[in-house]
Amino acid sequence: MKLVLLASVLIAVLGVAIFLRTGVKKSSNGDVSRKSDPAIYPEMRELALHGSRAAFSISGTYSKNQPWGVVMETGYPEGSATLVALADGSASIYLSSGGGTIGGIGDEKIGDAAQQVVQIASQFQPEMKLTSIFPVPRKGETIFYVLTDGGVFTASASEEQLGKNRHRFSPLFHAGHGVITEFRLLDERREKKL
Repeated sequence: MKLVLLASVLIAVLGVAIFLRTGVKKSSNGDVSRKSDPAIYPEMRELALHGSRAAFSISGTYSKNQPWGVVMETGYPEGSATLVALADGSASIYLSSGGGTIGGIGDEKIGDAAQQVVQIASQFQPEMKLTSIFPVPRKGETIFYVLTDGGVFTASASEEQLGKNRHRFSPLFHAGHGVITEFRLLDERREKKL
């Protein structure tokens, strides 16, 4: 079981690394553009980190520090990757190369995986620190930002420790990579249809 989990994490990480190298940008309807603008990344990242439930149209009743969104960022040699998962099931991947995938809410498996990330984040939010600064992760580092009505909470750890289940936040890391895996599987299904 551990080998299967580790293999799926490695496949997901490899998929992100390939996205970073190629700069592929896919829309939610599957259109692909090889040309991407790296200037888009800071804008999209800023929107994700400073957004509100109202801005993202997430309804429902939430306590002050109950997560409604999670931003998970990892630094790679090629740049950084930002995963955004929201309580409504929407999810996106932003890459510092300018590529990525936006949306994901139209796919049930991505939606379920995104909601799982937010649910798991509620277990770890009390252990995180409230923050108003949002540094980009260093190579090999993963930073979690948990979005709540009471502010943004953060924690970070080594990607290697998280991936090998050697850190308290490993379940949150693996849940985030579950969303990335679902995006990759969706891309594979779309490619088979072409």
